[in-house]
Amino acid sequence: MSERPSNADLPVLPEPGRAAFVFIFCVSLFIACLISAAVLAVKPIAFNLFGFGLLVPVGTFAFALTFTATDVISEVWGRKMATHVVISGLIIRLVVFGLFAMGLTIETWVPWVGPADYWTAENEAAFEFVLASSNRTNIAGMAAFGLSALTDVFIYHYLRERDRGKNRLWWRNNVSTIIAQIVNSVIFITVAFGGVVSLAALFSLILGQVAFKILTAGLDTPLVYILRNFATGRKLLDFRG
Repeated sequence: MSERPSNADLPVLPEPGRAAFVFIFCVSLFIACLISAAVLAVKPIAFNLFGFGLLVPVGTFAFALTFTATDVISEVWGRKMATHVVISGLIIRLVVFGLFAMGLTIETWVPWVGPADYWTAENEAAFEFVLASSNRTNIAGMAAFGLSALTDVFIYHYLRERDRGKNRLWWRNNVSTIIAQIVNSVIFITVAFGGVVSLAALFSLILGQVAFKILTAGLDTPLVYILRNFATGRKLLDFRG
């Protein structure tokens, strides 16, 4: 019988403090936005950009925040930790996909389960519309998320190592996010909406997502600086590094 590990053999958890708070906050933000984006992506909205009408899934903003979280983790805790968070997010997406599928089909494979008396056909139709669509966007999201998130982490760390010692956090944050978001948009929109909407609408969705993400990519840069500064004990408005 093997001996139980001593306390000295157990992993050491971070001490409660600023760094631990920021890490937990970033991981929580990452997971919350990742899951929210899968559901919110069901609804596209139209907005006018310099006279051009573009379609954007509502989940785009939520997904954009996942890159804020991974960039902060990359900056403070390194590439390996950011990669662990991305892989964990992919596993969570699989879990959510399974839970959605269960919610849609449980009455068909569990003999003693049926809908409640007050659950109408209209309720079921609305439920299926959201979750069935969410399952498709979940599959699209898993493919797009895995490739784009790893792209973001790779480019961010390549630029971080190349520009070490220079004041370019803003540069690596924006470049890695924009490229990764373009990768994500093309894959996600094609898989999620291909065959469901017209080619014109498909192109508009891709263009809308890319335009929206490029416009908003710079908005998260101050937040990346502030979270990094809070975690590392710098002044909150220190924009060096």
